[in-house]
Formats: sequence, structure tokens, C-alpha cells
Amino acid sequence: MEIGKRFGFLAALVGLNLIFSASSVSLATPDAVPAINVNSAEDMAISNGAVLAKNSFPHKESAQYADAKRVMNVVVTSYSSSVDETDSTPYVTASGTFVRPGVAASNVLPFGTKFRIPELFGNQVFTIEDRMNSRYNGKNWIDVWFSSKAEAKVFGKKISEIEIL
Repeated sequence: MEIGKRFGFLAALVGLNLIFSASSVSLATPDAVPAINVNSAEDMAISNGAVLAKNSFPHKESAQYADAKRVMNVVVTSYSSSVDETDSTPYVTASGTFVRPGVAASNVLPFGTKFRIPELFGNQVFTIEDRMNSRYNGKNWIDVWFSSKAEAKVFGKKISEIEIL
């Protein structure tokens, strides 16, 4: 009877492993770590030095994510071309280009990274061409350029997913 119980447990474990294999979760491996979904920046967790965030990889079966290489949860803020928000050259980005709609700043994504923020801007494509203050180093923050300080203030600060293209 003891052998039957062990075989039944093993069969159940293998069956569950097959069910969860589509989501890369293995119950047979004790070191397996399932993906962690979070609803806001406050829900992000740090595990072994890595930030575990909602939708770190595209997995939704939607046309919205069809051309996204990666989806990540970020804090989105706004800025405009004023010396008190930038530096002594407020119309020139850190990469040497001029500010214009679609320019964004980030300290975690390289220059030239293209992305969308569908929840906030639909299909508009942004490009990382600027940097933020060093206090944002290593943080998942994106700063979107607006043509006026009033528009930037109205936008404020939001948490959203970005689709990296």
C-alpha cells in the first residue's frame, strides 16, 4: 500500500508539473520560483538583488503586446524645458538631441530605447534620449517631456506598464 501512495503522489506531482509548465513554473524543482505579479510600484519585491515586477516579460495574448520585446512596470513622471527642472541647456537632451514630443528620460534604459505607454498615451512611441537626476539611478522611473510646465504638472506622477519595442 505504501508504494501505491508514493506512486500516486508522484503521478499527481508530474501532472501538476505538466499543467504549470506552460507558465514556466515547475513544482518538481524545489528551486523553481514562480513569476510574481504586482499591482503597483509599492508591490514590487526584491529577491536576490533582482526586482520582480508585474509583466517583466510579455505574456498576454493580445495584439497590444505583439511587437513588444519586454513589458515592465514603471513610475512615469513628466518634465518640461526649464532650467529649474533640467540644467543650463533645457532644450538639449543628454544624448545631444533637441527636446520634442516623444522624448523621454530614464536612468535604467539605454539611449535609443523605444517604448510605448499604452495605458496613458495609446500607440505613441517614445525614445529614451535624456537622463534623470542621479537620485533615480537604478529605479524604474521614466520621465516624459512636455512642451509646457503646466502640462507636465497636470500629468503628475503615475504607475503604468511600458512596452519596450
